[in-house]
Amino acid sequence: MKIYCDESGFTGDDLLETNQPYFVYSAVSLTDEILDEIINYIYNNYNIQNGEIKGKNLVNNKKGQNVIKYIFENYSQYARLVYHDKKYALAGKIVEYAVEPYLKSNFQFYQSKLHIYLASGFYLAFYTNDYSAEALFEDFLALVRKKKTYEETIFYSSEKENDFLKWLFDIVSHSPEIMLNEIQHQDENPQTKWILDLTLTSLFGLLTEWSKNGEELEVICDDSKVFKNSSIIKSYNSMGLKNSRAEFLGATIGFNLKRDIVNSDSKSTIGLQIADLFSSTIFYCLKNMDSDFSKYIMAIVYKKCLCSPETFCIMPTIIEDVKEYDNEKLLFYRRFMAFIYNDVMNS
Repeated sequence: MKIYCDESGFTGDDLLETNQPYFVYSAVSLTDEILDEIINYIYNNYNIQNGEIKGKNLVNNKKGQNVIKYIFENYSQYARLVYHDKKYALAGKIVEYAVEPYLKSNFQFYQSKLHIYLASGFYLAFYTNDYSAEALFEDFLALVRKKKTYEETIFYSSEKENDFLKWLFDIVSHSPEIMLNEIQHQDENPQTKWILDLTLTSLFGLLTEWSKNGEELEVICDDSKVFKNSSIIKSYNSMGLKNSRAEFLGATIGFNLKRDIVNSDSKSTIGLQIADLFSSTIFYCLKNMDSDFSKYIMAIVYKKCLCSPETFCIMPTIIEDVKEYDNEKLLFYRRFMAFIYNDVMNS
């Protein structure tokens, strides 16, 4: 099975970039016959310039949108997609790097979905213009990107407005070296700059989805600096060539590779242009959710294209369920947070 992968909304480790608030990654499984059908339809119904199909060009005009509707109506079963709200993803990264390292065991933490509750709380505080949350997001990002030292961030400050966030600040300030070591702030490891990037985790989820029944994959990804000398990609190749599988939170993860993942440019690999068409379309829809076109396309995506399990998509509208936050659940979370707090402070 040949898989073509491409993204839209890439901003690397800058998850607060305002013009591209979403990240989308697509993986399309196309035989040569199906690929020819799609290409011929596009060229027969849209004036492609410079010999390359660009999703962002098609999706921004009515004629192109009609072509895209046809593609999604007839070929969406050959696409799998993940997409992320970058600010929510950043909230998740804060949990991963500034909370989890302080736990003696993380099994119940994830099983109970306390990580989702915390990420949602940080995210909502940010969107309600809470000063502490805005400073948290900005300073954590600056810390990881080495734009600030720990002493220059809100973690070190004594001014904390939000009691929910103060829980986090107190834990980190009690032993800041734990968080700093986790993000390798003092390390020159070339992978450090990519710990906030969403590309590689998205790719893992998509390959898991396409290989969930043991399918052997040939994977071609649009060339990106994220892949250059990547130890993560090397580990993916090693794991995939062995068809390694693991159980994680009730889901089986892993995939089967026929050969190493390869990079190519979209100009010379037309399958990547179709992957770009899917990812660019979803990026447009996320930014224009109220349009009839977006509602139509997203209805198809929810039914046919979304990567499973849904937790591979870091979007609050997907992974949040209000039933998770009844009074009993909230009480459990607060008690769990108090237990973590006391355990850290007494260590």
